[in-house]
This record gives sequence, structure tokens and C-alpha cells, in this order.
Amino acid sequence: MKPVLGRIRFFGWTACLSGILAFSVSSPAQQVSDSCVESMEDDFAEDTILLCSSPLPPVKTIHIEGSRGDGKKAGEPDCDTFRPDVATIRRYFSKARFINEQDWIHKLTWISCRVYGSMILEDGRKAYWGISANRSASVVIEGQPEQDFYLYCPEADCDFPPFW
Repeated sequence: MKPVLGRIRFFGWTACLSGILAFSVSSPAQQVSDSCVESMEDDFAEDTILLCSSPLPPVKTIHIEGSRGDGKKAGEPDCDTFRPDVATIRRYFSKARFINEQDWIHKLTWISCRVYGSMILEDGRKAYWGISANRSASVVIEGQPEQDFYLYCPEADCDFPPFW
């Protein structure tokens, strides 16, 4: 296994939580501040979640290092259908919004299909990322201190293949 797997909490949590299914009721997004909205508009959010502008620095290069998941959990399509390319991952990061760690862990429906890799930021720092087919992601930026970011892209913004 590549060391990137141990660096991103995303993968450990997905293994533990991938069997949990959650159901939601649609409601419109509600503006909370200039940069944040409360949203509960799609199948992967169990409850209202607060989504804010992404604090991620600009990305220079993205590398895909692998994928995980077999899609054999109840209700999941085959994970072979989730194989985003670099252009799709870049598009995802341009549209994804920040979600706090608590909501990321407890309010999103977890599925087993995901891809992971690394990226170089415009300022030269290296980061590790993981994106799930449910449109959630985590990013860890190297440095002292290490920075962890949790992202989610609502269906209204990321309703493009291969996301479910």
C-alpha cells in the first residue's frame, strides 16, 4: 500500500462507515453568510449541513494514485463506474465547498467507492487528497502544522459524471 492511504483520515472513516445508509428530504439552500449556506438538497446529506467557500489554495498539478472500493454495499453501483480523470478532479475542487469535520463525518452518507492521490499547490507545498463517489473529499496539506480540509460538493454543483 502507498503511504498516502494512512495520511488521509477519509479512508479509515469510509471503511468503518460505508455500510451506513441515510435518507434525506429535499429543501432549498438557505444563505447564512456571504460565504456560507445551509444545505440539505441531495441524497448524501443526512441533515442540514453548512457549506462555506473552499479555503484550499490554488492547485498546480494533480496526480491520481489509485482507487478503492468494490461497490458491493447495499444500494451502491459498481465502483468501476467511478473513475474520474485529472480534469474531472480539478473541476470537482473548483466547485467543492468546505464542510466542518464533524458534519463531514456524521452527516454525510458514506459509500465505498473512492479515488486518491496527491497534488502540488501553486506555492510548492504537497497535498494528499481522496474523493468519494458521493462528492465528499478530504485534503491534507503537508507542513508544520499539517492542514486538514474536508469538502463536499452538492448535487446542484457536481451533477456530472462519474459522481453519483
